[in-house]
Amino acid sequence: MRHYILASHGTFSQGLYEAIKIIMGEQENVHIITAYVEDGFDLKQQIQKTIDSIPEDDEIITCTDIFGGSVNNEMMKYIRRENFYLLTGINLPILINIFLSKDENFDVLMEQIFSEELQGIVYCNRKKDKSVEEEDF
Repeated sequence: MRHYILASHGTFSQGLYEAIKIIMGEQENVHIITAYVEDGFDLKQQIQKTIDSIPEDDEIITCTDIFGGSVNNEMMKYIRRENFYLLTGINLPILINIFLSKDENFDVLMEQIFSEELQGIVYCNRKKDKSVEEEDF
């Protein structure tokens, strides 16, 4: 079974998941960690509690907000766990692709996402000349 952990500083991860629910509906096995929102928040404890709630043989796709940040650094400690995949710098287009590809091997999915440039980052000003010519998108 595949589980998803969305973890970020503040409520970014919750916001991403709220957008996913609007676009795709409720998803199964999603765990949200919103770090440092409440006083006394213990990141290490929250992550450990979340990981421990997932059966050892299940796959975990973990998405964090920023490489080198405390949330990602704490998740890095689990990278040697079997069937644990960690992706950072997450955005909505990539997350949509992850949820759409539930049955695909995660390593294969990541190769496909990055080779097909599905990251969702587009500098729209470079497209303006082409879009003016095409007027009708």
